[in-house]
Amino acid sequence: MHIENQDFIHMTKSQNQETVKNFFTKFLEDNNHRKTPERFAILQEIYDNDEHFDIETLYIEMKNKNYRVSRATLYNTIELLLECGLVRRHQFGQNQAHYEKSYFNKQHDHIILTDTGEVIEFCDPRIENIKRSIEEVFDIKIDNHSLYFYGQKNKTAE
Repeated sequence: MHIENQDFIHMTKSQNQETVKNFFTKFLEDNNHRKTPERFAILQEIYDNDEHFDIETLYIEMKNKNYRVSRATLYNTIELLLECGLVRRHQFGQNQAHYEKSYFNKQHDHIILTDTGEVIEFCDPRIENIKRSIEEVFDIKIDNHSLYFYGQKNKTAE
């Protein structure tokens, strides 16, 4: 099962939410996982926001909204969302990761600052030219891509 980003460009946010919920439901059923309210609350919280997040921040935000979600449930659900392709992980550092929803986002690339944990999104039209060139050279069609630059903030001279 695979959702194509292009298929959902013109859908409303509520239609997107319903599509993602249905996709996740089918994934859970197909893989004999429990369909708990907590899992769907986590999915909705992720898809209601457009920002990158780390699990601890998501946990605190959900607790502040009076959700009854344990850290274990959050970690387990994130793993399921990664497995079915509804969430993408950006790993930097040994124990640092940020996540973002995978569908209904514009194609974009990332700069990950390993010293601060900041994730900067960017789009550069020249990357589309590189993609087309790769498609021609290798006679393939690229559906989407991920480009990551890892670095640190420049220290200004004092």
